[in-house]
Amino acid sequence: MHFKYFEYIVIYLSVLLVCVVGGTLARISFLGKGGDEYTANIVFWAITALSILFYALIILFLDGILVLFRKIFPKKGSSKNSTEDFIPSENLENVGEKQKQIIDENTPIYLVENSEENSVNQTTESVNLESIRKTQLQQKQQSDSVKLQIALDYTRNQFALYVIDEDLDALCNAVSLYSKKEEIPNDISVHTKGLTNLDLYHFGWNIWNYFRPIKQEEISKLLKTVFVSLDDIDVDSIKSHLKDEPQKGNIKIQEDLTDYQKT
Repeated sequence: MHFKYFEYIVIYLSVLLVCVVGGTLARISFLGKGGDEYTANIVFWAITALSILFYALIILFLDGILVLFRKIFPKKGSSKNSTEDFIPSENLENVGEKQKQIIDENTPIYLVENSEENSVNQTTESVNLESIRKTQLQQKQQSDSVKLQIALDYTRNQFALYVIDEDLDALCNAVSLYSKKEEIPNDISVHTKGLTNLDLYHFGWNIWNYFRPIKQEEISKLLKTVFVSLDDIDVDSIKSHLKDEPQKGNIKIQEDLTDYQKT
């Protein structure tokens, strides 16, 4: 049996018992005053019925007062047209449980689908970014390799007649280190025959201009470190004469080594 039904039975039985007790007391009181048995029974039933009627009237009155009080002072978050006004109180729990079941059944599926979709999107974006980075890196490495090769070819063409093979290899290695902004060792000593310091200055300027934006101090240090004929000249002096008399000497000022390769 439902607990609420048991509660109602206890309440109604208690009220009935009180009414019967009231009727019995009235009957005993009537008999004590000399009344007859028949009339005493009528008094008993009348008092009992009136007590029950009186209880019912009190309950109806209090219920009306409670309803009026709720309308005047509604609870926060409730409205006059709320669902509770139309659904019996004993069914509200069932309705709430059904709604909760619907939410519990649907929500996880939605979240899982969204989670999987977001995971796929993130994975795709990550793969795309990695692919882009890899492609860009390969293109940069290829471009740097081509650019360095042009500079090395230029160097060999300019110095092939004026230095021995070992010194030319050392000079090309120094140019390669310079292009990568790496330290040039001090044990390189290139001896030239048939070239002036002006030729070396022009060569230095051409290499610096090609690999910009490396500072001119760095190419000046390379010239002083590599070429024996520039040992006694300081870096600042080398830097100040890099582009002197551009069209004189065996090695002339070349604005673009790429154009030089084409010719």
